[in-house]
Amino acid sequence: MSSPILAVFLVYILWLFHQDAKRRGRMSPALWAVVAWVTLVGSRPVSTWFAFGDSGGGAAESYDEGNPFERVVYFILIFQGLYVLMRRNVRLGEVLAANRWLVVFFVYWGVSVLWADAPFVGFKRWVKDLGNIVMALVILTDGKPLEAMRAVFVRAAFVLLPISVMFIRFIPDLGRTYHVWSGEMMYTGVTTHKNSLGVLVLISLMFLLWDFTTQSTKDGQKRSLLSRAGDVSLILMGLWLILKAGSATATGCFVTGASLLFVLRWKALRDHIVGVEIFAIIAAFFVWLLDITHLVMEFVIVDILGRDLTLTTRTEVWPMLIAKVDNPLIGAGFNSFWTGERLAEVYGQLGIIQAHNGYIETYLNGGVLGLVALGLLVLAAIRGANKLLVDGAPHANLAFAMVLITVVYNCTEASYDKTSPLWFAFLLVITRYRDLRAPATSGVPAAGHGGAAAAPRRAPVHLPW
Repeated sequence: MSSPILAVFLVYILWLFHQDAKRRGRMSPALWAVVAWVTLVGSRPVSTWFAFGDSGGGAAESYDEGNPFERVVYFILIFQGLYVLMRRNVRLGEVLAANRWLVVFFVYWGVSVLWADAPFVGFKRWVKDLGNIVMALVILTDGKPLEAMRAVFVRAAFVLLPISVMFIRFIPDLGRTYHVWSGEMMYTGVTTHKNSLGVLVLISLMFLLWDFTTQSTKDGQKRSLLSRAGDVSLILMGLWLILKAGSATATGCFVTGASLLFVLRWKALRDHIVGVEIFAIIAAFFVWLLDITHLVMEFVIVDILGRDLTLTTRTEVWPMLIAKVDNPLIGAGFNSFWTGERLAEVYGQLGIIQAHNGYIETYLNGGVLGLVALGLLVLAAIRGANKLLVDGAPHANLAFAMVLITVVYNCTEASYDKTSPLWFAFLLVITRYRDLRAPATSGVPAAGHGGAAAAPRRAPVHLPW
């Protein structure tokens, strides 16, 4: 690639950051650690950035053993997040009490590492998953949590989307790869697989659209045309990338999520959200009845999404994987089904390192009890999102959309308990935090802003639910 093209992309990215800084004003430095976290979970592993053309993690051994450098990077970010939370005097007991089903979920998975084939490997993966909660709390305990939520994902998109376009168009050794088994060329951008690129763009577009519909700036004025032009250009990049990725699941979820972002702005629907959900359940039931003749699913899967009725052999693989579960009640342990000899055997036979279904993946690792824990968490998430809509919270449409597309996405892909921007976004919108800091008259310095004297605080914020 020529130097002028690289310079153009670099200038464009810097210009996006400059416009964003002008619009939002000074943000907490602690948020940059979260931006780095989202950037890492949304792209390829750090260790593969220096291996041009390497698929990164395609081999079973690599997936099983992990990479020491990766662990150090994530540990540093988690440690920094914990340090920020301690400085902000976040009370662990209050957080646990406000998130009981999330606690049940993570406690069960933490205990499950005891019966894993490789307990230490499972424990490391569990700690890394807990890092998502730490980073979510860094956002939620910020002085401006909603603005922090927007800024983190938008700024990560400033880097990930333009670089993905640059890789695909001008550096094919980095932006494209070939499927190990089928030989099919895949557009991967900054990720290692077309499905990973699809989910990265899905989340980026959701937050970009949510942010784009916010008209105001730090001064309460309408945004400039130049600022909005930058957002439009990035959204157009995202649309081009999601089409290039060719991930049917991510594309379908984006259409659903984007529609909800706009439709749920109508108060009439928010006030009758339970009725809308009942209608959706009834409609799904009738679709299931029609599916007996295969007419509906054949039209959606084959004609619209361009896939076969086996969902690209997924429905053929799922029974094989379920049959390999030794203990249906408790499973193999947290993210431990894909380890050791079993990983080598399944990868050798099927060429996969995940079930391509979040619920089956949960069953493989956690058995029936894992599914129960996940079910309780999802039900609590839906209930919380409904309450936000009824209360008219400013981020209610985003939260509801994120919960729904997470549930749908995991029908044909797996993101629960995975290093994925979708899983992080889901945890962010369902984690509850009650602002328990000092009242406005206390004069306590604002957390995360270098200890400078804080302006008088407004009433405590209760976020997200």
